[in-house]
Amino acid sequence: MQKNIWEREYRERKDLPSTRTREPSRVLVWYIENFVETGKVTPGSALDIGSGFGRNSIHLAKRGYDVVGVEIVRDAIETAGKEAEKAGVAHRVRFVEKNVGEPLSLEDASFDLIIDMMTMHSLNREERAAHAQNVVRLLKPNGHFLFYTIFADSPDAKELFNTSPGPELNSYIIPQTGAVEKAFTKDELTHIFSPLIVVELEIKSESIRAFDKVYDRQFLLGVMGKG
Repeated sequence: MQKNIWEREYRERKDLPSTRTREPSRVLVWYIENFVETGKVTPGSALDIGSGFGRNSIHLAKRGYDVVGVEIVRDAIETAGKEAEKAGVAHRVRFVEKNVGEPLSLEDASFDLIIDMMTMHSLNREERAAHAQNVVRLLKPNGHFLFYTIFADSPDAKELFNTSPGPELNSYIIPQTGAVEKAFTKDELTHIFSPLIVVELEIKSESIRAFDKVYDRQFLLGVMGKG
């Protein structure tokens, strides 16, 4: 999970969009608007994979979910707990210090919603396999897995494949930090999270500011269901 790099990001750098804001992910807002507010799903239990400073966990708690946030960096967990207190939802959120690329000691089929907002791309091959097993095992029947990750055909990602290649296909090393990131195709994600069924899987274009530069990226927004 490249823990030392994330510790530095949360404590010192704050170069990435997710560590500079307390607003929820636009993808999570989209899910709430299109699935919860329309009555397609009812708020229940949620698991936030890579919960960071707690912005998405808190948003879910405000919408009626009981949330477990899993995060590897202790400083981030402590900040998230304080943010949940300030938001008045601490009774609905529990943060756990754990590498999401390892088996999670949580009860089988215990979550109606599992979210991964830009976490899986930081995992290596073995960690991704454990992450996928966690998701499939922990999701309730008829539950949803919501994710947002880097699309392998993104032009900026392709450039990094060539200029700063990583250890596996469609991966690269971020020059500024040394972190390794992996981009995905639709077929890869469908395979990794099998037997979950694709509900939505869309390509989204977005300009991201990181390391004092704007990057034009394409991402995969996905909703998968457990039958």
